[in-house]
Amino acid sequence: MHRFLAVLVISGACLLPSTALAQKVEVDYAHGTDFSKYKTYKWVETENSQVSQLSQQRIVAAIDAELAKKGFSKAEDNPSLFVRYQAAVKQQTQLNTYTSSMGGPGWGYGPGWGYGWGANMGSSMSTTTSSTIPVGELVVDLYDPAQKQLVFRGVSTDTLSTKAEKNTKKINKAVEKMFKKYPPKA
Repeated sequence: MHRFLAVLVISGACLLPSTALAQKVEVDYAHGTDFSKYKTYKWVETENSQVSQLSQQRIVAAIDAELAKKGFSKAEDNPSLFVRYQAAVKQQTQLNTYTSSMGGPGWGYGPGWGYGWGANMGSSMSTTTSSTIPVGELVVDLYDPAQKQLVFRGVSTDTLSTKAEKNTKKINKAVEKMFKKYPPKA
């Protein structure tokens, strides 16, 4: 019976396509920085030609919302931080393997038991297909203009959807995860 369950579980796992890349968020910061002194920010332009203007607007709105939650306000004159982001889309190859078997557990000739209940001497066939999936990367930088140094960086990667609503949710979730770790704990 244990062998039957093991074969069943392994067969079921082989039938599932490989999972897509899950959203990954990492942050880094300048250690020893007093983050309590930062209260205002100003956007600094960067070249973001790989994403549409609509995506750019969604990214800026998500970052503005998270900075507001952290108590920041925009300031054109003498901001304590400069904020910029970069976004890119890369193509990644995904392999999907499917296995189908003929035979399997049941009545017949089984190894070590003779005739009776066991694993049939069947055959299996595996098929692997490849597909290209778009993967987006978003980098958000907080830069101290007085010290002229980067003080906080968040990086997120995730697969992209063909639906704008899903990508908007992914952008919001990524930025929220980045700023959940702001200010960094010493």
